[in-house]
Amino acid sequence: MLEKINKLWIGFLFGIFFPAFCFFCFWLFMHNQLSFPYGFIRYLRMGDMLQEVVIACIIASLAVFYISLNKKIFDFGKGLIIAAFLYVGLVLYISLL
Repeated sequence: MLEKINKLWIGFLFGIFFPAFCFFCFWLFMHNQLSFPYGFIRYLRMGDMLQEVVIACIIASLAVFYISLNKKIFDFGKGLIIAAFLYVGLVLYISLL
């Protein structure tokens, strides 16, 4: 079973969509009274919390990376790391705005 997901592109796609899913879940369970995504992102930017929330979503993805190392699915983990670096670039972009 694990051999099927041990591909770089599957790890990359998971690494892109899982933090986005965590961001959506954070909105859903904590701030669902705000419109998604514009009202929620505006709220986070006004409180200077957008970076922290995005970083928390990346850390959730890196927890999956740790599991992939324990299960020895290294190509999947490489894809997760590539996606995490893209998100780090997003955080840098957000912090410079």
